[in-house]
This record gives sequence, C-alpha cells and structure tokens, in this order.
Amino acid sequence: MKAFAARAVFALVVAAAASGTGACSKSKAPESAKAGDGSAATAPADKPSQGAEHHEMNNLPPEVSKFHDVLAPRWHAEKGPQRMKDTCAAVPEMTTNAAAVAKTTAPDGKDPAVWSAATKELVDAVANLKVSCDANDAAGFEPAFERVHHGFHGLMGAHEGHEAKR
Repeated sequence: MKAFAARAVFALVVAAAASGTGACSKSKAPESAKAGDGSAATAPADKPSQGAEHHEMNNLPPEVSKFHDVLAPRWHAEKGPQRMKDTCAAVPEMTTNAAAVAKTTAPDGKDPAVWSAATKELVDAVANLKVSCDANDAAGFEPAFERVHHGFHGLMGAHEGHEAKR
C-alpha cells in the first residue's frame, strides 16, 4: 500500500510541476538571481516537488508560508558558492521566521506533540545552518541546508497529519 501511495504522490508531484504552478514562482529570488548578469540561479528540471509544495502551502499557517518564501529561492538555486552566500545572508531572517513558526499552535485536528517536535527540528536545523555559515564551512553547508529543507518538509508533514520521510 505504501508503494502505491508513494507512486500516486510522485505522479501528482510531476503533474503539478509540469503545470508551472510551483510555490517558488511567487517567491522572492535572492539578489544574485535578480542581477541579470547570467548568474541567476534556476531550479533544475529534476526537482518536481515545487508544484506539490504550492498545493501544500495553501493550507499552512502564514508563519510557515513566510519561512517558505525565504527558503524556496535559495533551496532551488544552483549549488555553489553563490547559493551559500545568499543562504547565509538570509539566516537571520530564517532564524526569526523559524522562531515565529515554533510559537504557532498545532493546526486543528493535528497532534500537538508531532507539531511541536517538527517546529523544534526546524529551529534546530536553522541554528545548525548558522554554525556552518558562521564558520564559512563550505563542506558542511550543503548537509546543514538540506537539514533545514527536510525540517521544513517535516513541518508540512506534521501539518498534513503524517510524518514526512527523510
């Protein structure tokens, strides 16, 4: 049953991504992506989750959407020094937004313990990313940033009433 559900979700994600209605389409791009100098970061075609994110974002508290608006353009940027620079510059805003998310109560019908654990993981992941950024640790940056991304999706899973898989 799990395999069928995973395939169904994957098919929906691919269809949504193909429709061009991804959540990232309304997100602000980092300054480097606005430069118009050919260095603009783009989301690779092999990241079909954007359309699914858009659908899932419609039902989340505004604090979560605000966090997403900072995370998304940086996560979907091409990996490299500019992505690290842009993301590290946004860590103070991510920290503030993650703290705001952690202060929200569990959505109606959702397990408060699961929601609380998911918000704590997001806050902890952002704090860990700050450590990598402060140390200018290029090798540690991507795993730390991936943890933030997983933490965000874990939060969305807690909102939807199930735990996201890592």
